[in-house]
Amino acid sequence: MGKPTATDYTELRMVAERYVDAVNRFDGEAWGETWAPDGEWHVGEVHKGRDNLVPLWNGIMAGIPMVYMKVYSGVIDDVTGDTATGRWYLGEFLHFGEGNTSENCICYQDTYTRIDGQWYIQTRQFVGVYQGETGLTGEGFKPEFRGTAPAV
Repeated sequence: MGKPTATDYTELRMVAERYVDAVNRFDGEAWGETWAPDGEWHVGEVHKGRDNLVPLWNGIMAGIPMVYMKVYSGVIDDVTGDTATGRWYLGEFLHFGEGNTSENCICYQDTYTRIDGQWYIQTRQFVGVYQGETGLTGEGFKPEFRGTAPAV
């Protein structure tokens, strides 16, 4: 096992943060760019390949009018050459419309691969920690927020 450096941790955390940012903006292209071309998403079933993952994700997101996801914390366990392992704890608030809401607490158990100096998710295993009601009753994000990066 290789001990991760501060640079490794920062670069891998950026993958987690880009993933969450893409979810919050409903940006399928940016979400897909966090995955290795042959990446695998383990969410009940195993879905393989970025070209298959993005349309699947876009279909899921089409049924969710509002989502707010955040990174709670994460750990990188190992970095050996161009591979790494770690896990991230995430929370998400979902608003399905008509007062239907859900709060999810998630642990993603990941492997990563570095391609041309850039880290990507190679495998992502969804582990549900909590799913239940939330007090999220407001309007949520305005539609014009979707797909846009906030101005800097």
